[in-house]
Amino acid sequence: MSKKLLALVLSLSAFLFCSAQERRALIIAIDKYTPPPGTQIPGTARSVFNDLDGCINDARSIHSIITSRFQFKTEKVDTLYNDAATRVGIEKEMLALLDKSNPNDIAFIYYAGHGSRVPNSLSEEVDKIDESMVPSDTWKPGVEDLRDKQLAGIYNKFIDKGVKLTVIMDCCHSGSLSRGPNDPGRFRFIADANYDAKDATKPIVPETRPEGTFLIISAAQDNEYAQEQRDENNTPHGAFTIAFIQALQQQSVNASVLNLFTSIRAILKSNGKKQEPVLGGSTLRQQQTLFGIEKGTIPDKSLVAVSGIDRNRVTLQGGFALGLYKENELVKFNGKDTLVKLVIDSVISVNKSTAIVIKGNIKDLKPGELVEVTNWVSSRAPLLKVYIPTGNMTYEEVVKLAAVNNELKASKKVKWINDLEKADPYTTVFYDGSKYRINVDGKNQNPPATITSASILQLSKEDSTLYFELPPSKDLATAVKEKISQNKSMVIVNNLSDANYVLFGTIDDDGKPSYGLRRAQTSSRDSLESMPIQTKVFPLENSMDLSNKTIADSVYEYAMRLSKIRGWLQLTPPKEGSNSFPYRLELINKESNTAITNHEYKIGDKIAFHLVADASVVGTNTPKRYIYLFLIDKNGNMILGYPSAEDGNVGNQFPKLDSKRELVKDVFLFEGEVSEPVGTDNYFLLASDEQIPNYDAVFNQEGVRGTPRGVNPLGNLLNLGNEGGTRGFTKSVANWNLIKLPVKSKR
Repeated sequence: MSKKLLALVLSLSAFLFCSAQERRALIIAIDKYTPPPGTQIPGTARSVFNDLDGCINDARSIHSIITSRFQFKTEKVDTLYNDAATRVGIEKEMLALLDKSNPNDIAFIYYAGHGSRVPNSLSEEVDKIDESMVPSDTWKPGVEDLRDKQLAGIYNKFIDKGVKLTVIMDCCHSGSLSRGPNDPGRFRFIADANYDAKDATKPIVPETRPEGTFLIISAAQDNEYAQEQRDENNTPHGAFTIAFIQALQQQSVNASVLNLFTSIRAILKSNGKKQEPVLGGSTLRQQQTLFGIEKGTIPDKSLVAVSGIDRNRVTLQGGFALGLYKENELVKFNGKDTLVKLVIDSVISVNKSTAIVIKGNIKDLKPGELVEVTNWVSSRAPLLKVYIPTGNMTYEEVVKLAAVNNELKASKKVKWINDLEKADPYTTVFYDGSKYRINVDGKNQNPPATITSASILQLSKEDSTLYFELPPSKDLATAVKEKISQNKSMVIVNNLSDANYVLFGTIDDDGKPSYGLRRAQTSSRDSLESMPIQTKVFPLENSMDLSNKTIADSVYEYAMRLSKIRGWLQLTPPKEGSNSFPYRLELINKESNTAITNHEYKIGDKIAFHLVADASVVGTNTPKRYIYLFLIDKNGNMILGYPSAEDGNVGNQFPKLDSKRELVKDVFLFEGEVSEPVGTDNYFLLASDEQIPNYDAVFNQEGVRGTPRGVNPLGNLLNLGNEGGTRGFTKSVANWNLIKLPVKSKR
C-alpha cells in the first residue's frame, strides 16, 4: 500500500471514529427534600430536611446550554428531578449512562442539590469523614447518601471503559462556615448523616488517573458551603452555577477548561461570594475543551430549537440560560441566504422565549428546527448591587458604638483588626440591617442583649482576632441611598444575600466612625482577586448633613469604580461563529523566556505581551480586526497597553501577513514591568472591525470620570461603569470580539 493511500485510509478511519462519537448526559437536581406532611421519620439518615430553591432552575439552564451550544441531542440527555432523584434512581441512571457509553464517547454528569458528610470510622482520612451527595429520599429509613468513595468507583468505571467523563457538582461538601461578616443566605448543605459508613475501601482518585479522560468541577471546597443566590432576572440558582453559565456564555466552545474555570472564579468573586470552586483533572485534560470535544469540531454559535408555532408567534426552547434577551435576532438559513428571520419579543424563563417573524414566511419554520442567533444584545442587569443596613440609629448612638469599638481596640485580651484583606477575624460582630450578628470561629452565636465591649470580650478567645462593624446612622444611610440611586447602572437591594457590596462602618486612626464598601462575603484569601474586599473608608465628622453628603459622594465614587471592574468582568461578547477572532493573548516572562500559564506574576517581573494565532483556524480570509489591549486594575483604573498613543490606527489590524503573504503567527505587542497594586490585573483585548479614533483617551481613564461616548458604535460600551455610563445601548451587530485574561500579581 502506498504512503498516500495509507494516509487516506488512516484519515478516513479517524474521521469515522470521531463521527461515531456520541455525547450523553445525566442531569440531577433536587429542590425538595422534606418528607410528606405527617411522615414518621425514626431511623433515617438525618432528622432535619431543608428544601432548596434553585436546583431545578440550574438543571434546566444546563440542559439548554449543552443542547444549544455543545450539540448534545435532547434524546440523549436524561434528567432526574426531585422525587425521581432517589438513592436507587441516581445510582441506576449513572450506571445506565455508563452502559450506553462506548469508548471515546462523551459523558456528562451534573448534580445540583444538598451535599453533606458521612462518618466513616474505617477511613484512612484524619477526620474519618466522607463527603456525600444527598438523594431526595434521604428521609426514608435505611436510605444512605452516595459517598465520595462510591462515586469515585463509578467514575473509574467510565475511565476503564475509555469514556471521556465530565462531572459538575453544585453542592456543599461540608458544614464549615468561614469567619468574617457573611450574609445568612440559603446554602446547599444538610446536616451530617447519623450513621457510620464503616467503609475501608480506597478507590483510585479518578482525577489522578494517567488516562486523562476525567474532569470534575465542584462548587466549593470540602470545608465550605455552596450558596444559592438570585440571578439578574430574580430567578434562584446556585451561586456557582450562575457563574458557570455566565462563563459558558462568555467563552468559546473551544475554550480550554483552565480558561473557563478562571472565568468562573472571577465571576463568582465579582458576585460577592467567597466560596472557592475546585478543579480536578490532569494538566492535559485542563487544556482541552469542557467535555473533551475536539477543538473546531462544533461551531461556536447558539442554535435554538423551535418548540412551537401559534399563528404569527414562535416559541423557542431557549431563554435566559443562553444569554437571550428581547431584540435578539435569529435566522433560519437556506445555504448562506436568510430564509426566515425572527426577533425575540419576550424572554419567559431560563429555557423559553417567544419571537415574531420579521423576514420570510413563518410557514417555512417547523417545530424541532434550529435557528441561529445572529446579533448581540447586552444584558440590562445592574453593574453593582449594594446593600445598605437600615435602622433608626442616630448620630449620637453611632458615636457610642464607636466608643465601644475604641475600647475593643485598646483591649489587651484580643487583637483588634479592621483590615479584612489581611486576616479573617476569630470573632466578628456586624449589623445586618435589623440586628447584630456574632460569629465566633465560624459559628453563629446569639448576640448579647446589650452591645458593650465587656459583653463582646466575654465571647472572645484570649489573643484572638476581633472585628467589630458599625452600622450607619439613619441619616447617613439615606444620603448614600439617594446618591447611588441616581446611577442607572447600580441598584440598592433589600436582601443582604442579593448584594455584591455592603455599606460598612469602622473607626479610623483617630477613633472616628468611618464608612466604606465591603464585599458581601469576606475572606482574606480573596485579597488578590479582581474585586477588593473593602474600599477606603471616610470619617463621619459630625451629625451635620454636609458630613453625610461628603461620605455619600466618596462611597459613590468607589461604587462606580467597583461597577466598572465588575461590568467588564461580567460582559458577554457576541458569539464567535463566522465572526471568530482566533487569537490568544500570551504573556512571556522575559527573565525565564517562558509563557505564563498559571495566571500569576510578581511585582517587578518584566513581561512581554504577544498575540498568538491559532494557525489551524486563521487564514487569509479571516476577517480583519483593529485590536486594543487595555488593563483594568483593582482600583478601577483603565490603562492602555496597545497600540501606543503615537502609533495610531495603522499597525494594529490583524491578521498580519509577512512579505511572502504568509500568516504571522506570533506578534509582539509591547512589554512592561509589573507594578502596584497587588491583586488581579484584568487584561482585555477588544477586537473590532471599526477603528476607535481617540483610543488613547478612551483606554487611559483614571477611575471612573472618563466619558468617551460617541467615538464609534461601541462608544457606550467603552463608557461601561463610568459616571453617566449606563447599560442603555442594547444591541449591536456581531462585529467585535473580547478576549479576557486575568493575572494575579503578588509580591
